[in-house]
Amino acid sequence: MRSLFSNLNARLIIINLIAFWLFFYAFQTLAFLHDYNFLYLPTERMARLNLPARRASDMNFIKQAGNFGLLAAYVISWFVAYKKDWHWLNGVISFIITFTLCFFGWFGWSFLHVIFQAPEKLFAPTSMWGYLISGLIMIALGLLMLLSKQVISFVERSKLKDDARGKKKPKRTR
Repeated sequence: MRSLFSNLNARLIIINLIAFWLFFYAFQTLAFLHDYNFLYLPTERMARLNLPARRASDMNFIKQAGNFGLLAAYVISWFVAYKKDWHWLNGVISFIITFTLCFFGWFGWSFLHVIFQAPEKLFAPTSMWGYLISGLIMIALGLLMLLSKQVISFVERSKLKDDARGKKKPKRTR
């Protein structure tokens, strides 16, 4: 059990949490493009009022798209961890924490969406291009968090410090 806990890396877990968060909300933002005409065109207003089941289905699709984004981020994280010989448990912990926080709506989107959806303000409100640009920027930032050499060296420096702390000084023999 001790060796299992010694493989945990707090820096990697935090980096994964940030990247998973970005992927989750990027996929949700891009999911608004799924049935864009129905959801946003003024000519479809009566259809939205008369077809609440279709609107509910679209909103469910948008919520589930975030889960697919989370899964995509986990797979990328797992490949990086495998390649760098990091323990798989770090990604699993990050995945479970992210999924739980997103499921309950406690992951701070209500506070941070203003920052991450700022590129949308360059376009008309609820513009197709705004959703596309915001989603792609969040995916790019998430990929940067998972694949950047600087981030990887930051995580590995933590691992080196942990390894140095875990080694015991050899006993002197006379």
